[in-house]
Amino acid sequence: MANHDDEGQAGGRRRKIRIDFRKNRAKPKRDKGGLTRQFREGGSEVEDVHQGESVRAKGDLSRKRTVIVGDRPAGDAQLRQGVVTTLRGLVVEVDDGASLWGCSVRRLLKTRLIDERHPVTVGDRVRFRPVLIADSIGRAVSEEQHLPEGVIEEIDERRTVLARFYEHRVQVIAANVDIAVIVVSADQPTLRPHLIDRYLVAVHQGNMRPIVCINKADLDADGIAAAVVARYAGLGYRAILSCVPDGRGIDDLRVLLRGQTSALVGPSGVGKSTLLNAIEPGFSLKIGTLTDLKRGRHTTTTARLLRWSFGGYVVDTPGMRQFEPPAVEAQELEAYFVEFVDLIRLCKFQNCTHTHESNCAIKAAVDAGHISPERYDSYCKMFEECAARPRY
Repeated sequence: MANHDDEGQAGGRRRKIRIDFRKNRAKPKRDKGGLTRQFREGGSEVEDVHQGESVRAKGDLSRKRTVIVGDRPAGDAQLRQGVVTTLRGLVVEVDDGASLWGCSVRRLLKTRLIDERHPVTVGDRVRFRPVLIADSIGRAVSEEQHLPEGVIEEIDERRTVLARFYEHRVQVIAANVDIAVIVVSADQPTLRPHLIDRYLVAVHQGNMRPIVCINKADLDADGIAAAVVARYAGLGYRAILSCVPDGRGIDDLRVLLRGQTSALVGPSGVGKSTLLNAIEPGFSLKIGTLTDLKRGRHTTTTARLLRWSFGGYVVDTPGMRQFEPPAVEAQELEAYFVEFVDLIRLCKFQNCTHTHESNCAIKAAVDAGHISPERYDSYCKMFEECAARPRY
C-alpha cells in the first residue's frame, strides 16, 4: 500500500508544511488561581487539567501541526487556472480567461492560512476544479448572477502582498500587485500625511512599488498638499497631485499604470473610484459623496480586479478608516523609512530605537532639517504601536 504522507509521491507534487495550531489550542487558558488554591489547601499533588488534545511537548514543535499542500496528481487535466477577481461572502469569483467562475475554497486551504481572515484574496493565481452534477457543471450564485461552479484546490505562491493588521488578524487586501497607488485627498476628507506613511510601510513590506497620489488638488487653497507631494518626491517616491475636474495628473497615472497590475488604496471619500473612471471611462464605477461617509456608507464595498483597456489590471479597494501595517517588529520599522537607511549605521548604539537615545544619527538629522519632523513623528507613533502590539 502506498504511503500517502510521503513527499514526492509518484505522479504528485505533495509537500509537508508546519503551521501553528489555532490560538485556543496553542496556549490553553490558565485556571487562574485554581491550582495555587488547591496546593495551599494541602494538596501536594494536583492532576493536570484534561485537554481535548494530547500533544507530546517538543518545544516549538508542540505548538505546530503538519498539513500536506499541493497534493494533486501532476498533469491533472480537470484543474483549470485562473485569477481571483473578487470575493463575495463564501463565493470566490475566478476568471480563467474565457469565463467567470463562482468557486468555493477547499477545506485544506482554509486550515493552511489559519491566521488570515480568508485563505484567498483578489489577485491570487489559483487552480480550481469544476463541480460536476450528473456530468454537467454545477451553477453558483454570486450577486444575483449564475456562474459555473468550481472548487479552488491550489493557490500559487504570491509575488507581492498588500495587507493590514485588523481585529487581531492579518487581512490580505490584494496579491500579486506590482504598484500600489496610495490615494488621499487635499481636503474633504482632511489630508493626513501620517496615513500615507502607514501605507508606505505596508507597501514596502509587501514588495510593491508605491505611488503617492493626492487627489482633489482644486481644494488645495493654501498649498499644503503641493508641499506634501514635494516632500515625498524629494525622498525618491513618484508623487502626483491630481484633479479630475481639470484633468491634472490623469495622463501621468495612465502612463505609469499601463501594462502593470496595480491597486488603488486609501481612505473612503478621497476619490479612488472617481480617479478610476477618469483613467478608464468604461469602468462606470459608482461614485459616492461625503454625505455617504457621514452615514457610514462605503461606495466600494469589496475589492475587485478590473482590466484596463490600455493593458494591465487594477484592484479597486474599499476605503479603510484604519490602517495598521501587518507584523512589523518595532526594531524592523526603521528599514521602511527610506531616509533613515543610510544613517542607521552612524548611531552610537547598535540597537538604537531613534526615539530617546543620545548620539542618535536619525534625531540629529531631524534637528538639522535633513529629515522632516512630520515623517519622524510618524515613525515614533508607529514604533510605539509596534512595540505595544501583543505577540500571539
